[in-house]
Amino acid sequence: MWAGARLTVPWKPATVFAMAQAPESLREFTVVAAVIRDQEDRVLLAQRPEGRHMGGLWEFPGGKIDDGESPSAALIRELDEELGIGIEVQCPLTFAVHEESGLRILLLFYGARIVSGEPQGHEGQAVEWVAVTELPSFPTPPADAELIRLLAEGSIP
Repeated sequence: MWAGARLTVPWKPATVFAMAQAPESLREFTVVAAVIRDQEDRVLLAQRPEGRHMGGLWEFPGGKIDDGESPSAALIRELDEELGIGIEVQCPLTFAVHEESGLRILLLFYGARIVSGEPQGHEGQAVEWVAVTELPSFPTPPADAELIRLLAEGSIP
């Protein structure tokens, strides 16, 4: 569907099988996030507000996909609401699964570029452009670790 798209996380059938047999008490949802670079090849990060789940950690901006919404539409909506920017969604980069007690989140990471506006935290969050080489020094959610490693080593252009 997307020319040149590649899956950068190794396929793990056991993980997929486990997801198919989730207990009824498990909350599951899908989140979409953007890897946005500027002209200096820095990446945009947003800091999760204190008092929220994983508060204070830095993340790639995005949010939950609503029922019936496509990943691209969700990403466009979330970045407009949270950061006041219009984006063009590019190809998918990778995915991750985050699990903790009673919760499973599928994260879909896409490349994107800003087409209008300047990023500003509309929900009280800090935003920062970060050099790819500095990404590993930022405290981030565990699900972002592999993507950060791939970006820092240059495996994702």
